[in-house]
Amino acid sequence: YQLTDAGRLLYREALDINGSILRLSTLMRELTDEVQGHVKIVMASHVVCPLFDEVLADFHLAHPKATLSIDVRTSAAAIAEVAAKRASFALCLVRDHNPKLEYRRLYREFFGLFCGPRHPLFGRKDLKLSDLAGHSSVSFETDRLHDVLKPVTVMRAQAELGDKVTGLSSHLEEVHRMIVAGVGIGPLPVHVAARDVRDGQLWQVPPYDDLPAIDVHVVWNRHAAKNRAEELLIDGLLEAIAATPIEQRTYR
Repeated sequence: YQLTDAGRLLYREALDINGSILRLSTLMRELTDEVQGHVKIVMASHVVCPLFDEVLADFHLAHPKATLSIDVRTSAAAIAEVAAKRASFALCLVRDHNPKLEYRRLYREFFGLFCGPRHPLFGRKDLKLSDLAGHSSVSFETDRLHDVLKPVTVMRAQAELGDKVTGLSSHLEEVHRMIVAGVGIGPLPVHVAARDVRDGQLWQVPPYDDLPAIDVHVVWNRHAAKNRAEELLIDGLLEAIAATPIEQRTYR
């Protein structure tokens, strides 16, 4: 069975009402001079952004009684939480823009291909793109031509890895686990993988130039009533973004 048009409309309105009711208890805490509201952040897995970490540290130092929670979801689920007013804001990848939400690019990262110590290509410095042909690969659930990681899909296809996907996950940590275990060659943000490359847990394979760039955004709902803690943290983050050139928010 499926919902009628009227049922779908009722469902959307019920989600909106539910989100507003859930926020009432948070708003009622704001009756003192000291900021002590709660901020719920939803983010894609393994968001590595020094700028955001600095904003978070400054916020806690200025408002020690405010509380935080961070929930890791897929990017689509994170945006859905913000749209339903169940989260203060999201840090995630964005495919389609919802006109009811606000978006601001937080940082840009570049994806490369990596293999683990058990892989036959590990440690080889003379590799060419053609050497990857025929090897199995692991990747993200959103690594598809019609999804947010389309540039990564194209990179894998150019290496002729596209038809041999032996492992999938929506969490970066699990893609990383499969790469290290030798399940296949897989994509990771270069700045996130850098430490493991230095420690001998990962090895970068071609291509080395013109790597696909992926943007991570801040997403918030302008229609959601916000407590002071939420307003202060979001405003602080947006101010930091505006004051920091994109070159300094680009991690290679």
